[in-house]
Order: sequence, then structure tokens, then C-alpha cells
Amino acid sequence: MICRKTGISFWIVGFILLAISGPLQAQKVPGVEKDKVYIGTSMPFSGPAASWGTVGKAMEAYFKYVNQKGGVHGREIILLARDDGYTPARMKSNIEELADKVLFFAGLMGTANLSANRDLIAEKKIPTVVPLANVRMWMNYPKDKLKYFFVAYTDYQDEASHLTKFAIEKLGSQKIAVFYQNDDYGETGLKGAEIAGGNKIVAKVSHELAEVDFSVHAQKIKDAGADTILIYSNPRQTAAFVKKLAEIGVKPKILASYPLSDPIMVRLAGELWDGAYVGAVVKLPTLYPDAQKIFEEVVKIDPELAKTPMLTTYGIMIGAIVEDILRRAGKDLTREKIIKTLEETKNLETFVSFPINWSKDKRHGSNYIGIWRVYKDGRYEEIDKPKALPLLF
Repeated sequence: MICRKTGISFWIVGFILLAISGPLQAQKVPGVEKDKVYIGTSMPFSGPAASWGTVGKAMEAYFKYVNQKGGVHGREIILLARDDGYTPARMKSNIEELADKVLFFAGLMGTANLSANRDLIAEKKIPTVVPLANVRMWMNYPKDKLKYFFVAYTDYQDEASHLTKFAIEKLGSQKIAVFYQNDDYGETGLKGAEIAGGNKIVAKVSHELAEVDFSVHAQKIKDAGADTILIYSNPRQTAAFVKKLAEIGVKPKILASYPLSDPIMVRLAGELWDGAYVGAVVKLPTLYPDAQKIFEEVVKIDPELAKTPMLTTYGIMIGAIVEDILRRAGKDLTREKIIKTLEETKNLETFVSFPINWSKDKRHGSNYIGIWRVYKDGRYEEIDKPKALPLLF
């Protein structure tokens, strides 16, 4: 009798505990703690595009800057950054590892990487802010999956057309060669050049990420007699390529996509990069006073970032967008609330970005392009002020 009563009592207690703990467990949100919120990213901190990992380092420094001022709604912002070496398989592993640890992703990088992993991200229903990749991969993406992605990145095809027109109309280029990665990033740049350049495109030279010898590529440029070259590649291989061009006596005018606009290219390619024309898509600190102020604050936290102003500025931009999202979303965070907040973004202009607009029906929030000229001392000259181009989706 006693045992039976005891058993009933334990059953009742167990039922009550289950009833209480069930809702509590259901309310647990990935990446959200009482005094911390975790944001995830996967970037190339190693490999041929390792220089671009600076964006992640700048994001982390910006979050530390925000945390020093008290964080957002009493929470510190913690970045969980993983190295993918610029390879899709490693990004996949990083996404799977971080899926239950972060509230959302910010700044995932690489066209091939994101093309291979976007379905996985959508399947796990993880909001992803400012993915850094070819914009056109999202244009015909199913709406039920596109729901999780918020793009604020300039279209490579539009940029390439803009740079090619500039070369023809302002630099007098007659024979243009395109050197590009054999992936969506490079091929989209090539298409933009072909649209604007027509028969002035005299050579189309692609390369694989594993290549280290660019002798054949350089010779093709020389044989074509190109006076100008448009580059859609990564920093390390671009530097090796222009050095090989110089070795065989070819020194064309250089135009390059904005991922190659940082002065780190001067260190990699030396004087051969002096005077290169590059895409301009953010408010560079040396050209915008408000951008300079925040740049100086972030560099205090990580002085190495001073060497890479453009990449650092891009990281600050993503960090500031994340901060804005968290502030507007309020203290009670969920992934669905993050998506709703993002869909209500109107004219968000951070210290370093041009206006961003997202809505339920708009996922391409910004498409700006201008032209800078980079000099061997790391100085920039604004040749063409960034202007808004039509949004794609």
C-alpha cells in the first residue's frame, strides 16, 4: 500500500516536472543566453583566399567594440568564426557544427561555398545576413528557401560591365583580356565584361584554385596583345599572375573586382598593383569622415586591421548590420523574430555602408558600385563615386 502510494506520488511529481520542463525546453533558442548572443560565420582564414578572412576578424573586433559599451540589450555579441579554407566541404562541416550554437549566420563567404551549402542552411532554417558571394545565385532560388537569406552585396555582372565601360570610355582601352576563377564568381564577371566590351574582349583566361604556375595564362594575354586586363580572382593567385605577366614584359592597365580592392594587394603584388582600378562598394574611411571615426575605434581593438582598410570596413559593415538587427529585434530573440526584423529594414545606412532595404518581397537590399584607384603607398583616389544600381530580386 505504501509502495503504491509512493509510486503514484512519484508519477504525479514526474508528470508535473515534465509539464514544466517541456515548455522551457521548447523556449530554448540556439545561440541565445541570458548575457550572450552567438553569431556564426565561415570564412577562408587559410588557403588562396586567406586575405579575405580579414572580414571575419574585423567583425569580431567590431563586436568587442559594441560589448565594451554594454552590448545589446544586456547581451555581449560573440562571433563563432570557423575556417573553411575557401572549400565547400569545409564550409558544410562548419555549418553543421554551428547550426545549434548560433542565432544566425553573418558574412558567410565564397560563391562556390554558398552555392554548395545554401540548401543546407535553408533546411536548418538559419537566417543568414549579408552572404558574400555572387548575387545572381539567389535570383531564381525558391522563395521558401530564399526566406532565410538577406543579401547586401554588389552584383559582379553589373560591376564588370561598369568597369569595362570605364576602361573603354575613360582609359581608351581597345583590347581587353579577362583573367578569372573558373567558378560562378569568375564566370559572372566574364559575362559582365562580354556584355559591355563586345569585340574589344580579346582573351578570356580562366584558372583553377589549385593552380600555382601562371606561365601559360600570362602568355595567352601577351599573344592576344591586350592593353587592359580585368581580374576576377582571389588575392594570392592574382598576385602570382600579374608577377608572371611582368616577367614576360606585359604591363597592362589593371581593373579588378572589389574583393581585390584592399591595399593588401600592394603587399602581395608590389609595385605592379600601383595605379590599379578597383570596384568601390563601401564608404572607405579615408574618403568618409564618419567611416574614419568607427574605423579608428575598431583598429584600437585589433591594430593589425589598420593594414587592410577595405576588408576591415566590410567587416565593420556586417558587424554594424548585426548590431542593428539585434537592437531592433528586442530582448526576446528567436530566429523567426530575426527574419521579421530583417524584413522591416528600411534605409539602413551604417557608418560605412550605403542604404540597405529588405522586405518580405525583397532580399537584395543594396547594389552600389563605383571605382577607386589604388596606389603603391596604399592611398586611394575616388575616380567614380559609388551609385545605386537596380536591385535584382
